[in-house]
Amino acid sequence: MPILATLRQDRAGEWKSLEEYLRELRHRETGALAALGSALSAPAQEHKELAEHREAGAVLLEVACDLRVPKGARLAAARCLLEAGIEAPFVGHLFVGAGDLVTDPRLGGLARKLVESGLPVALELGGEAAQITLAAGAFARAAHAGASVVGVDRLKELLASAPELHAGAIAGLFALGEAELPEGHRTGWKRLLEQTCSAHRRAPAAARRVGLAPPWPPNLPEAFAPMIREAEEQSASVQSSDAAANPAALKKEPPAAPARASTPRDAGRGSAAQPGETNRAGKTLAPPIRKSPYRRPTGTVMEVPPAAPAKPMQALGRAPGDAPHKGSDLRFDPLGNRISRADRWSNDQFEWEAPVLPSSDLPPPPRAQVAPGPFASRLLAVFEDRPEAVDRLCAAAEARAAVRGEEELLRELRAEVSRIAWRSRTLPELQRERLRMIAQDSLQPAAWRAAAGLLLDFFVSGGK
Repeated sequence: MPILATLRQDRAGEWKSLEEYLRELRHRETGALAALGSALSAPAQEHKELAEHREAGAVLLEVACDLRVPKGARLAAARCLLEAGIEAPFVGHLFVGAGDLVTDPRLGGLARKLVESGLPVALELGGEAAQITLAAGAFARAAHAGASVVGVDRLKELLASAPELHAGAIAGLFALGEAELPEGHRTGWKRLLEQTCSAHRRAPAAARRVGLAPPWPPNLPEAFAPMIREAEEQSASVQSSDAAANPAALKKEPPAAPARASTPRDAGRGSAAQPGETNRAGKTLAPPIRKSPYRRPTGTVMEVPPAAPAKPMQALGRAPGDAPHKGSDLRFDPLGNRISRADRWSNDQFEWEAPVLPSSDLPPPPRAQVAPGPFASRLLAVFEDRPEAVDRLCAAAEARAAVRGEEELLRELRAEVSRIAWRSRTLPELQRERLRMIAQDSLQPAAWRAAAGLLLDFFVSGGK
C-alpha cells in the first residue's frame, strides 16, 4: 500500500496495516496525527486510497471536525475525504466542522468543491445548526470563510435557500456584514456565550483537556468578538472547582456542637467529647464500656529480647601421638587463648617456649616444567608439516648464530631437541627431504647446514 509507506516515512510509527493506523488515529495518538499531517503533500491517489478504506471515512470526518487536532492533520483528513468524493449528508457535516479550513491554500481547488457542495447540504440537515448553538456558530464561521473562495454574491445565493430563521444562515450573513442580527437572536447569542464561558471556567482542568468542557473561545467569526468580551466580563467571578486550582472550595467546616451546662464530672475529664456528641471528625461517640469490678489488674508486661546463656568453649587438648612440649603440656582457656607456663618469668628457669610448628610430613614441592626454548615453536611447526617450516627454522638459527655465535646456537638447539616432548616424534617425509637438501647444499649458509645436520642426526640417524 503506497499510503501506508507514506505514513511511515517519517518514523512516526511502525504500523503493519491501515487498520492498526486508523485505530491509533481514532484515539488521537500523537504519532498518527503527525503522520497524517506529513501525508498532506502526498499524491491524490494515495489520499483517495486512504479515504476509501472501509473504516477510514468516519475516523477522517471526526479528525477533520476536531478543533483540538493540529491544523495539518485536519487539512489532510478533509482533503482525503474530498478526493474520494464524499457525498451527502456527510459533506454537510464536513462543511460545518471543517469549513474554516477553506482559506488555507494547501486545500487547493477542493476548497471550492467543499463550499459549493457542502453548504446546501448543511442547510438541508438543519439540526443544531438551525438553532442558536455553537454548531450554528461553526456554520457561520464556515460561511464567512467560504466567501473568500466563491465570493460574497455566490455565497448569498447559496444561503438564499436556507429555511426561515435559520440561526446559522442569519449568523453567516451577520458575519459578512450583509445583515444585522434580530433582537431575539442577539439576546440568545449573548445568553449562550455567557453560559458557555461560565461552564468553561467552572470545569476542572482535566475536563478541559479531554474535551468534556465546552471550548473557549468558541469557533465564531470576528463579528461576534464584542459579545465574547462581554461574556468574559460577566463570568469574571466564576472560579474552577478543580482541587488544584481552588483547594479551599473542597474544605468542609465541622458542625458546631450544641452548648450544654458543665458538670463537675466534665471538669475532671477535661475537654473530651461526651457520649452522644459529635467529635471533630464528624463521628458520634457511644457510651464508654464500664470496667468490670471483678477483674484484677495484671500489671505492666514488658517484652525484652531473649538472651541465650553464655556457652564456654571446651578446653583444647593435644591430639594423641603428638610429641610432648618441652617443659609442660600446652593448655588453653575456654575462650581459646593459650595459658602461659607458671614458671615463665622465673629467674632460675627462664627460657622461651618453642613455637608450635606443623608436622614435617608434607609432600615434596612439585617440579616446575622446563620453559620452552627459542626454537620450540619452529620445531613444532616442522613436526606439524607446515609449509616452509624447515626454512623458517634455519632462518631463525642463522639469526641466533649472528647474535650469540654458532657454538651457542648448536648448544641451544641440541638442548631443545633433547626434551622429552620430542623424543616420540617423527619427522614428516617432506620435511626430512628438505633438511637433507639443505645439509648437502654447499651454497647454503653455515648456520643452515649446521642446524639441518643436527636435526637429521638426532631424529633420523638415531642420535636421540
